[in-house]
Amino acid sequence: MARNIAIAVGLLILAVGSRIIYPMESLAIEVRADNLIGEFFTNSMLVGLIVNVILIVMAVAATRNMQEVPRGWQNFMEWAIESLYNLFRGISPNYARKAFPIVASIFFLVIISNWFGLVPSVGSVGFCHEAHGEEAAADLRLAVSSPVDGLLPASPFAEGSKYLGCSLEDAGIIPLFRAPSADLNFTLALALISVVYTLYLSLSKLGVGYFGKFFNLNGVMSFVGILEFISLLARVPAFTFRLFGNIFAGEVLLIVMIFLVPLVVPLPFYFFEVFVGFIQAFVFAVLTMAFIAIETAAHDDHH
Repeated sequence: MARNIAIAVGLLILAVGSRIIYPMESLAIEVRADNLIGEFFTNSMLVGLIVNVILIVMAVAATRNMQEVPRGWQNFMEWAIESLYNLFRGISPNYARKAFPIVASIFFLVIISNWFGLVPSVGSVGFCHEAHGEEAAADLRLAVSSPVDGLLPASPFAEGSKYLGCSLEDAGIIPLFRAPSADLNFTLALALISVVYTLYLSLSKLGVGYFGKFFNLNGVMSFVGILEFISLLARVPAFTFRLFGNIFAGEVLLIVMIFLVPLVVPLPFYFFEVFVGFIQAFVFAVLTMAFIAIETAAHDDHH
């Protein structure tokens, strides 16, 4: 009974907190990450550094005082790592041990990045972007505001409208934090790492003969080789846009729901996005391991 009451109170705090954290006036939704320092350091890079620090702290906390009979955080991390390893070994028994550090690192990096985007204040706290006249409207791009009179302003340019202290003379807010998985550069980098590492393992085992399955002049197999080569090239955009699209769309969905119905209604969507964040990290890691198993198999092994 006490646990149920605690859960109910926690949900109520989240509901009210979402109304306080998001002032519900206007919000610019940007596909690209915003620059914080010069043209190089973006808000997604800042969160990427924070996520790496979190992973380091997790590893240190789990191994700082190793015990033969693990307890607490060490026990949880050993369970998570062992479960991942057993899964990858079932996919590729020959390369699970060698590829596990890379693929498991991708999994933990992606899942923490995905969930970080759900932390309150990520995407809603930042700096005012100063602009004047017509530039203000142009720089806001897509503004999401509620049509409910009396609760939220119908227009982000209404007289006296402010968003976290940004006045009408400002073009909007530059978020201080942005989930790395919602940045196309981050997902592209992970996709390239996955594909290049797969090619490295394939060439290490099969040598230059690996390219024989792509450039085969033996009748119908030449057409099959072309299809396999196209499939290899398509993995980079497929990995990139699958992760980016799901995480970015989920963040936009939460923003819209919080703006339109700011209290209890967005909560189911919030917990759904927690699940989506896990699934996307899981799929990325499993597909990487599956492609390693496929590409490292000799041509004759497929038969």
